[in-house]
Amino acid sequence: MAVSLILHSWLLLVPLILSVIVAIFNLYHLLSSQALRTALNNHVIILLLCVGLISTVTDYVWTGYFYRTDIVLSSTPAFCLAWVFISASGLVIAYLLMAWASIERHILIFHHRWFATARKRFVFHYLPLIICIVWPLIFYCITLLILPCDIPFNYNKKQCARYLCILAIDWIALLDSIFHYILPTFIVVIFSVVLLVRVIYQKYQIHQRVEWRNYKRMAAQLLPISALYFCISFPTMLLYAAYSAGIPRTVAADYFANSILLCFWIILFTPFAIVPSLPQWRTKCTKLFLFWRVERRVNPEIPLPTRLTVGRINRAALGRQ
Repeated sequence: MAVSLILHSWLLLVPLILSVIVAIFNLYHLLSSQALRTALNNHVIILLLCVGLISTVTDYVWTGYFYRTDIVLSSTPAFCLAWVFISASGLVIAYLLMAWASIERHILIFHHRWFATARKRFVFHYLPLIICIVWPLIFYCITLLILPCDIPFNYNKKQCARYLCILAIDWIALLDSIFHYILPTFIVVIFSVVLLVRVIYQKYQIHQRVEWRNYKRMAAQLLPISALYFCISFPTMLLYAAYSAGIPRTVAADYFANSILLCFWIILFTPFAIVPSLPQWRTKCTKLFLFWRVERRVNPEIPLPTRLTVGRINRAALGRQ
């Protein structure tokens, strides 16, 4: 049974405000500390939060408005092109970043010598992050904004039906579906499961316990986010891959339509999945939300004796003598 778009709008907009607040809190927590800001394992998390925050305040707000009104927020070609470009590139950047994070976490924990020099850090850390961001921007700029498309703007369709320009060309649609959605999801799930197994095995090796303590937070940082992809995106992409292999699209059609819309939740709930991995996050939350209960220590003022009082004390001492 297909879920109505009105219900989808509420499912999208209700957690949106809280997601923005938590994302800003996470970014403040990571960027305000030099140690956290410069740690290699936090760079992909910071990028995921930034990309998710941009998508949330633009694409998700516009999508929620469309679900409630059945018309786009601004019936202009410029707005439609901006909407489809931000929506497509933002989601794919998040998928690619998460896929690379699942691979890089193995390198950071078990092969950390690969980052020993500046050149190695650029090749194995910064360059993949740059590719994950630049490639979707270039791909969707060409396919959505540069290549000619005969499909007219429809202001009563999501993103004005501009994403159909990609689906109209078979090889581009196949490339987009496999390398931007199906493959990254499978990478996240497979590498995260392998990481969990390796970490558990490493933990129970007696001669490796010291190293485990040093890297357990790094492993735990990614696993809650991976769980989102496993629970929300993986079944959908598994069915999507089955459709691409030839299974009729009538099989589980309602589930697929609903799950595609719920894939928005991955970016919405990523900030919540990051919070438990932040160091001292409970303390910072307490200071942020209960700052008025913090009691300030005030040293009691000790009044200095005046000259008159000192004189009286001296005279009384002389009289006793």
